[in-house]
Amino acid sequence: MRSKMILVLTSILFVSACQENQQEVTNSSVDVVTSGISCADIASAEFANTEIHTAVEIPAGEFVPPSVEPFGPPPDFSGLPAFCRVAGSIKPTAESDIRFELWMPVTDWNGRFMQTGNGGAAGSIVYGSLVMPLSRGYAVAHTDTGHRGQFGEFSWAVGQPEKLVDYQYRAVRELTLVGKAITTAHFAQPIEKSYWLGCSTGGRQGLKEAQRFPEDYDAIIAGAPANNWSPLMSLAIHIEANLGPGGLSPAKLGVLNEAAIAACDSGDGVSDRVIGSPEGCNFDPAQLQCEDDDGASCLTASEVDAARRIYEGVLTSSGETVMPGTGPGSEPEWGGYASPGFRIGSSYFRHVIKNDDTWQATQFEVDADLAAAETQDAGAAKAMDPDLSGFVANGGKLMIYHGTTDGLIPYGNSVNYYNDVVETMGVDAVEDHVKLYLVPGMAHCFGGEGAYLVDWLTAMERWAEDGVSPDNLLASHPPEPGEEAGGFTRPVCAYPGSATYGGIGAKTEASSYECK
Repeated sequence: MRSKMILVLTSILFVSACQENQQEVTNSSVDVVTSGISCADIASAEFANTEIHTAVEIPAGEFVPPSVEPFGPPPDFSGLPAFCRVAGSIKPTAESDIRFELWMPVTDWNGRFMQTGNGGAAGSIVYGSLVMPLSRGYAVAHTDTGHRGQFGEFSWAVGQPEKLVDYQYRAVRELTLVGKAITTAHFAQPIEKSYWLGCSTGGRQGLKEAQRFPEDYDAIIAGAPANNWSPLMSLAIHIEANLGPGGLSPAKLGVLNEAAIAACDSGDGVSDRVIGSPEGCNFDPAQLQCEDDDGASCLTASEVDAARRIYEGVLTSSGETVMPGTGPGSEPEWGGYASPGFRIGSSYFRHVIKNDDTWQATQFEVDADLAAAETQDAGAAKAMDPDLSGFVANGGKLMIYHGTTDGLIPYGNSVNYYNDVVETMGVDAVEDHVKLYLVPGMAHCFGGEGAYLVDWLTAMERWAEDGVSPDNLLASHPPEPGEEAGGFTRPVCAYPGSATYGGIGAKTEASSYECK
């Protein structure tokens, strides 16, 4: 259970403003005073609202991060090619301090620019997110979104409305402009393609760019997007409030998980610990209810009720579902919302909505508090606009993916958003520009019982540059640690398709399945 919790917290990475602010960002520009400038000379070049703190060439394999990654095992930087490292701060307002890193390869630049997304409440530079894109020849940028803090807390936002706007969308937009300008100035040639890559908060950021600034990126990969912001924070509170004393013991999440897998695994015709058809799973936690006294392998009546409430999601007093619950098999990740380091929902409401340090998750009232949160946000963080006509008109390509056993952000929210886009845009426009992928058994952004390793970026490149529609992709589940053999592959199908075993061939091989 402990190892699964570490995976939860690690995977989170790869997890309105007033009219005046909107106008300010939309009209923002970057003035480049020189072109073809060397890496070292970037430090003395002028870019609007930007201070360059570092501009230095890093020899291959010699980068040492100035700070430790916020969680998880340290990334391996030893294989990095030589690159120009630019670090600085963008200050579009007096309160803003949007710190960023931009890494550009010394040789073999592929002509593309990328920005990588954040997780949770952001608050730090995640150097590991820059490794893969740089190694593939990208000029790649990343920001802390304008504040320093833990990835699950919002105390930094108290009395800092402009910093909140920076987090909601402005930091990403400003770095898009500055990052492109520095890249163009350094290489003295135009950028051929611009891509976004992010999961969780990074997925929300990518969708926000497509909706609000549709010409910024040619293609966007948005994993497990936290785009239905206030209802999602409500779900985080809902789960937190239903775990612990009087609710479901976090120690029993593993027991609940195993029961859900046992009940629903074979629903897709293959017994492999992967719930391939979660929508058809009718697992009821009551089957675990203790016959006598409380025990480690059973649930009390109150724990059964708490588990049912979490599966149900967030409902208003009238019975309307404002955020669906997470699916069967997602139970281990519920504990993330109750862990001290990631009580993001209660922290958001405590500091941003209530401005009351004593407020607790148990005080949450769905109707009143969710309405207050929606009013306060006014669409600044929320990224649920289904009208992607500007992005489509610009030729944009959008890939949304979501694991069906994500216990932090319900995959049903991504299904709801995709369906809204189809209804708004029409099937033809969506088919050519927007794809949704539900990944059976994948947890939050990464990991899980299913085949969760997918080369999303190559698929995006082929779609955006060669016109190859990514209708089904290859996913793999690696062998367990210490095992030389094992693992399996599956196709990941563009929604509403799903992988179906054809009855012939090894059940561990993707070639034995069809997308239907």
